[in-house]
Amino acid sequence: QMVMHGMAETAFDTQVDQACSLYRRRRDWMLAALARHMPAGVSWTAPQGGLFIWLRLPEGCDGAELLERCIEEAGVAFVPGGAFFHDGRGRNSARLSFSLANEQQIDEGIARMARLI
Repeated sequence: QMVMHGMAETAFDTQVDQACSLYRRRRDWMLAALARHMPAGVSWTAPQGGLFIWLRLPEGCDGAELLERCIEEAGVAFVPGGAFFHDGRGRNSARLSFSLANEQQIDEGIARMARLI
């Protein structure tokens, strides 16, 4: 416990700052990639925290169907928005994560997804 306490006092704040900086950079990279690649009719959030961007697809575009195509044709995965609703809403949305992919992977994945939309 004393070792953990010492680590928390000396390293925790630095680690949190580094993590925030990394994820902020990836978030900004994904937001820029969305602006560059997404077609008209697609919108998204600009989160102030967390590790996800919420994408709203054009009406009639089903996130679950898009996921199948993205996996098969583009090697891109996301979580369809309908998974977050109990009442059938959110079918034309998706949750995108920027936590694991690097900047090049983010740009390429967004470009591939945009082509399928």
